[in-house]
Amino acid sequence: MMTRRNFLIGATTGFFLANLPRVGMANGTGTGGQRSFIEVFSFACPHCYKLSLQLGIWLPMHPQVKHYAVHIVSSPDDLKLAAAGYAAAVLGKGEAYRAAFFKAIYEGNQAPDERTMVTVAESLGFKAAAFVDTMKGSDTAELLARSETLTQQFAITATPTLIIDSQRVRQPDKDPLDILQEEFGA
Repeated sequence: MMTRRNFLIGATTGFFLANLPRVGMANGTGTGGQRSFIEVFSFACPHCYKLSLQLGIWLPMHPQVKHYAVHIVSSPDDLKLAAAGYAAAVLGKGEAYRAAFFKAIYEGNQAPDERTMVTVAESLGFKAAAFVDTMKGSDTAELLARSETLTQQFAITATPTLIIDSQRVRQPDKDPLDILQEEFGA
């Protein structure tokens, strides 16, 4: 049986979930004693886009806090969107893809579909066929499985959701950035 502790044991490289330390999130610290939080998001969520923009300003002002972005995987549509983000991460441009894909959807009014996924990947220098192959590859599949497990273990059904020190924090009436500021300091 997969437990939260077993799920968080080990380490990989990359971006998003790939950087999530598998040890040390209990007791309020990530690897090396650094405090951390997981942001569970969806590319299809306008509130997640807003939080992503806010985190772009907040995170550099809080270098002592480690952030992990994990795409929710609770439906077939989530799976496709997460696969695109994780494929970009596997190819070394996860953060750039996240920013560009959000921008394409919410500023460029493009649909969060396969065509936009590939167009954004090409804008970052990826070949379309290689990107699609990576979306279907074993490295991406492993990240999707980990994301799905995390989504299920913490019973996440809405985004954005924060997991701070291995505790799910979901207060729909409260801005996620306010929660982070209360927890980690303004």
